Amino acid sequence: MEVVVKPWQGRIESLVTSVVGGTAPDVVYLSPDYIPQFLEPENLLLPLDDLRDDWKEFAPVVLDSLRGLDDGSLYGAPAGVPIMMPYCNSAVLESAGVDCPKTWDDMREAAPKIKEAGYYLTEYIGGTSSSLNGSFYQYLYQAGGEILSDDMTEAAFNGPEGREALSFVKEMVDNGWVPEAPLTVAEPREQSAVGQGEVAYQLGESLINLRELLDPADLHLAEPLTNEEASVWGTVGAWSIFNTTQNPDAAKAWVRFMGDTTFLKDFLASNGYQSPRADIEAGALFPDDPQMAKGAEYVKHLRTELQHPKAREIINILIPHLQRALLEGADPQEVLDTAADEVNAIL
Repeated sequence: MEVVVKPWQGRIESLVTSVVGGTAPDVVYLSPDYIPQFLEPENLLLPLDDLRDDWKEFAPVVLDSLRGLDDGSLYGAPAGVPIMMPYCNSAVLESAGVDCPKTWDDMREAAPKIKEAGYYLTEYIGGTSSSLNGSFYQYLYQAGGEILSDDMTEAAFNGPEGREALSFVKEMVDNGWVPEAPLTVAEPREQSAVGQGEVAYQLGESLINLRELLDPADLHLAEPLTNEEASVWGTVGAWSIFNTTQNPDAAKAWVRFMGDTTFLKDFLASNGYQSPRADIEAGALFPDDPQMAKGAEYVKHLRTELQHPKAREIINILIPHLQRALLEGADPQEVLDTAADEVNAIL
């Protein structure tokens, strides 16, 4: 089998072109929000329920993120779980004389002291080129809300939970508890307030990348932030098989091997991913890195990308409406209702 590495930028467009041109690969690496795109309207992926006899060893929240919306079948074999680690900057906390927040109320209590000390409570990335997966969606989940209804037929983010989430983000923006630039501009990380060590708390960050910018001794892993519920942003990398493959048995054998413990231990440790399998202990993957090992505790709180073929379109619809509330003072309920009407029109 030949392994072809494609550039990350424009990878899906390239993949769609290969499908249309009849040159689709046998196996492809996908995240949860892309699997539905290849299931609707044409089911182009092979179900993988019978691929292994040890699926029970995989974390249910991981497997559920890779199932089809209609039939509940598994269409991705988990390869790894990149978790965006919630953390506090202990140097900022010490300067402000506050503890690492665990709840929204803790955030509100600590924010004035952090601001007075010359720092920011947190960061909210809201520019038009950003994703809501690690920002607004996480606050929505923490408020107990969901993006869409249970049957995925209409918007649900404009319910009371969504209003509460957006109002909380707006409260942070209005009080100057977050830096202004990320609200509209995608900054190089090293030039951002986070990269400059000016932010007290982050919902989630690549710990390995952050250690290159900040003193690792200042990075204190935090509990998942909660209001009504706790959530942590991350994704699941998975292997999917196109049903156009001329070698289904070989493709399945390769994907099966990629999920075996022997291979996964090396793959996960070298990439800094958490294990999708419960029978691989994080301590064994990261014996000399207790912070990365602790990341395994966050998997049960994992909220990945929306599993819907319109997931990316929904984000593109929402962002400018959210900006009206955060930058122009528009009423949170009004902007969410307006966005919901537009989302419902494409569902």
